[in-house]
Amino acid sequence: MAVAAALGGHPETARAQDTLSVATWGGAYGRAQEIALFEPFAKKTGTVVATEIYDGKLPKLRSLIESGTPVDVVDVSAGALSTLCKDGLLETIDAAALETEGGGSAGDDFFTGAVSDCGVASVAWSTAVAFDRNAFSKGQPENISALLDTARFPGKRGLPKNPRRTIELALLADGVPPETVYSELTTAEGADRAFAALDKIKNDVFLWDKAEQPITWLLEDKVAMTAGYSGRIFRAAVGDRNVDVLWDGQIYDMDAWAIPKTSENKEGAMRFIRFATAPEQLAAQARLTSYGPMRKSALELVGTHPIIGVDMQKFLPTAPANFQKALKFDDAWWDQNGAALTQRFAIWAAEVEAAEAARQAERKAKEAAETESTPKAAP
Repeated sequence: MAVAAALGGHPETARAQDTLSVATWGGAYGRAQEIALFEPFAKKTGTVVATEIYDGKLPKLRSLIESGTPVDVVDVSAGALSTLCKDGLLETIDAAALETEGGGSAGDDFFTGAVSDCGVASVAWSTAVAFDRNAFSKGQPENISALLDTARFPGKRGLPKNPRRTIELALLADGVPPETVYSELTTAEGADRAFAALDKIKNDVFLWDKAEQPITWLLEDKVAMTAGYSGRIFRAAVGDRNVDVLWDGQIYDMDAWAIPKTSENKEGAMRFIRFATAPEQLAAQARLTSYGPMRKSALELVGTHPIIGVDMQKFLPTAPANFQKALKFDDAWWDQNGAALTQRFAIWAAEVEAAEAARQAERKAKEAAETESTPKAAP
């Protein structure tokens, strides 16, 4: 059921065309959108904003677009945007409609790839490497190569139990520049290099398949270094000063606004997208979530978190200091080229988990033997 956002203006006089239905994500991200985007837009325009929370998956999104009461605006991942656009389900976005209020073009202000035929990216999130400062007394990691260097930076590593992003991280840590990662992976030699890099830490890896696991493992000292999602790393770092983030070699992805062809309020949808991707609104959202604005001029407006007072620049994927060696995740490349790598990674992951299970069994057997051999006190 749609949930109405807080309203402003004169909602009691709102007509059908003054209602905007927005499909977006929930959680902290959705709450930040309510504060930074939906409520200010409602107040400015008198529009009734109704939000439909979905899980980000294509089947649900298609049902929202193709239902009898379709949504007007959708917040989608870059991969979903590409698929829906190819399937002809989205309106074409006119880049000229994103002009600033002063009349100048906004095109140069967006990061490369943010504005596409069917959508306008608002924020970037990333897979980055988090680490425990206390684990490395002889020096802190400074670049992505530390992920593979257990001699200098000892301790267990956490990696996604998924080839997507894990394979890219391996090549980045092995010295492949971000701009050549996917061309390298297209070759047999590049694939071999990625798995050879992973083999360097094969006996020190825990594989995660739930978003909360890597940070939990880091806080519990199960791992000393782990790949994880930037938003969760931010929340951990502000709660524990020993948690730090390695932005070198981050793999970023984008969320974008798009307009379904079935929208019944396309004019209002475009008005909202112009508003939501203005520098001030992007900065307001980033200030609350640590997602990186996809517009350069928004970055200098972010400042500190309004509640906890943390300088957000350190935690934004698109901040200049963090974005220098970032890799844009290529979902389409994986769809076209990833079958063999996916099969090969599944075998590698199974070997990692089997080896860890054997080590656990050996430890338990040793502990049991030591308990049995311990002399018992006389009654």
